[in-house]
Amino acid sequence: MVRPGAEPRYALVADQGLSGRSEMRKSTGMEATGKYFVADLVEEVGSLPSVAAQIVAMTSDPECDISKMTKVILSDNVMTMRFLALANTAAMGRGQEIRNLRGALVRLGLRRVRNVSLCMGMHDMLPVGHDGSKLRQAEFWKHNLATACCAQGLAKHRGRPSLDDAWLVGILHRIGVAALDQKAGPQFQAALELAREKRLALAEAELEILEFHHGELGARILKNWHLPEVFVDVLEYYPGGGKEGEASAEAQELIKTLRDAIAIVRSIGFGESGECSPTIPLDKLPQTIDLPLSALENLVDGVDREVREMSHLIGIDCKNNNFHDAFEESKRLVARLGLEGFDEAMALEDLHEQLSLAREIQQRLLPESTPEIPGFNLAALNTPSFHVSGDYYDFFKIKGGRTGLAIADVSGKGMPASLLASNLQASLRALGMVNQDPGELLKLVNEALYESTDAEKFATLFLAVFQPGFAGFHFASAGHPPALLLRADGHAEWLPPAGTPVGLFAPVDYPVRTVEMHPGDLLVAYTDGVTEAANYKGDEFGPARLEKAVRNHRENSPASLIDQIIAQVREHAEIRPDDDIFATLSRGHREVGTAPPPADDLTVVVVQACSP
Repeated sequence: MVRPGAEPRYALVADQGLSGRSEMRKSTGMEATGKYFVADLVEEVGSLPSVAAQIVAMTSDPECDISKMTKVILSDNVMTMRFLALANTAAMGRGQEIRNLRGALVRLGLRRVRNVSLCMGMHDMLPVGHDGSKLRQAEFWKHNLATACCAQGLAKHRGRPSLDDAWLVGILHRIGVAALDQKAGPQFQAALELAREKRLALAEAELEILEFHHGELGARILKNWHLPEVFVDVLEYYPGGGKEGEASAEAQELIKTLRDAIAIVRSIGFGESGECSPTIPLDKLPQTIDLPLSALENLVDGVDREVREMSHLIGIDCKNNNFHDAFEESKRLVARLGLEGFDEAMALEDLHEQLSLAREIQQRLLPESTPEIPGFNLAALNTPSFHVSGDYYDFFKIKGGRTGLAIADVSGKGMPASLLASNLQASLRALGMVNQDPGELLKLVNEALYESTDAEKFATLFLAVFQPGFAGFHFASAGHPPALLLRADGHAEWLPPAGTPVGLFAPVDYPVRTVEMHPGDLLVAYTDGVTEAANYKGDEFGPARLEKAVRNHRENSPASLIDQIIAQVREHAEIRPDDDIFATLSRGHREVGTAPPPADDLTVVVVQACSP
């Protein structure tokens, strides 16, 4: 964008990013002045406080020694109290008080410890709000904290990037603004006034006055603090882009998340960032950032708590500026300004209500309790990635007094997958009343599904049949991930599928295999959302980690074992325990929160052999 009456110099910056600006400076003779001033400011800002710097260095080490870190933090009484306070907040503590620092650090995790240290160090060094400043301290930090929370929420919803990394770039993205406010007051105030007068992006006004923008300065500060290169790239490129390929794919993903988070916070007018350029209207926000209004509202619900807790730790009072209230007021303003945006919001609300009703109906189809099978203890869990799930499990009656156990994964997600899952369940229950052979049952279900759906609709299915007086089960599998059978003596067997998914081809025969179980043996059946859960590097949880989780917690009850498996899947995929939008145990139903869901449906069934 070139402003009327301006030289075309900034157009080159916008198109070429920072590297383009460096070339521009060489041609205009401004390079030495601009770079010298940036370097001078970085030197004035200085290094991180000693304790924070040591924490950042230690958390960057994969073999971080938690005992050494504890000793480092204990040398700073204020930092120690802050970590203890954060670990015992309602969100983290869950009713279990922690009184020692080591326990607090374990509960928080290394990335959160790193992030909090940086946040506290940044605030203590560059609090903003000095005499003559046009940035109000509390408003500036409200904006940063809300941006961090929104970035983390967007990362959860999209399944990438790292949640903690997204939070951190939200906190750090305006560090250059704070530094300029503190160290280059008169020139920065002039840039602010120019931005406000002409409704410019702050970075554009800074380039006009200072010949560099706050993103470049922030990147240099982070580099001086020895933070990972990805964060340096994010701060350097997020205000003005950059050539394709100049920033890593990881940095580009974080930049997109950061920009969308900033758009949310600015759209509702929460806090103050120094930006004066036009904002995205609230009614256009969902389509602009590709986020449904219902998901946006869920995200907003979690921001208030995070902002209050973190602002309390760094000494900012946010009680009188509620993020949720600001969001609601923005919606009311949109409704007053025009019916088009209001009608769109109402349509989304109606869709959200219908999906919630569909979710309630589908969850009622799941067993309210596990059946009583002599010699066995059972438990199951289903957590959908959307309002409704393509996964399902079921316990049902089969001809001859037998009990069927089914776990299935329908192709796709959301409403279409859930409808097909319901159809599959109804077919199995009806056919089970006239046929007791699991192979024949799968064959009949496959033929019915093949005739009634197109080629893109199919399902993997594991079906086990328990009969009275037999210490074991008969099973057939239609392309489902191999179930794990962990024997009491520690020997592990995987029960591979012997047939294709139902609905793909017809006719198909499904061989039946018989498995004997003895007290202490465990059967773990699951959907691929468990083993294919991947972290931001693309590393999947995999069968080996699943087997290890089962081994480590095999003495637990089946329900507790499932909780441990899911907890480790979430930890691997960087999904926190309160990320479920809906979870259902076989013992009954429980809602765990309203935060965005895991990237794929998660379903696990555990059968434990015991004495009759």
